[in-house]
Amino acid sequence: MTDWLEKVYTAGNDTAKLAEVYDAWADEYDDSVGAAGYTNPAVVSALFARLMPDIEAPVLDAGCGTGLIGWMLALVGYRDIAGIDLSPGMLRRAEARGCYRSLATATLGEPLALPDAGFAGVVASGVFTVGHAPASAFGEIARVLRPGGIFVVSITDPVYESGGFRAAIDGLVGEGAWERAATSGSYFPLPAADDDHRHPGRVYAMRRL
Repeated sequence: MTDWLEKVYTAGNDTAKLAEVYDAWADEYDDSVGAAGYTNPAVVSALFARLMPDIEAPVLDAGCGTGLIGWMLALVGYRDIAGIDLSPGMLRRAEARGCYRSLATATLGEPLALPDAGFAGVVASGVFTVGHAPASAFGEIARVLRPGGIFVVSITDPVYESGGFRAAIDGLVGEGAWERAATSGSYFPLPAADDDHRHPGRVYAMRRL
């Protein structure tokens, strides 16, 4: 798994290269992250379910990958889940789970071909991190959320400040776009990874105003 992580982290802002890496990794991804004890999807799903009990609510899985969060949400009854990801290979794996009403290629950090206020919830696991989606994407996330909607996102501690994520969250709070709703305790998203890739993180939840 370490080799794959190095490839995705060094792709930088080259989204085409990042998509190629994930396309190549797609068939092995679940086994790779599972062996490292990947906990993000479970924590994100749990916090989302706590804050959004309406299982009929339309949910966007932003950067859905192979569909781990969609699968977990579907297991507990959520029925209206859409997914977007920059990797066609990952989307094919997500489609095979049979839990998404729609799937589409999209790049977080660019304008999304999605309607204003189209979703009651947005979830993002392992997406806003080194070499991945930028903090600037939060504006589009806020746009597609309806008033009262919930955004739940995992962010590792090393990039929370340096990646501009805290500033982006606080900026949208200051603009009156959303409010902080909850924050998880600290945990390791990849507890069985090597020391270079074993970083603590938290899950943050915002409510659209």
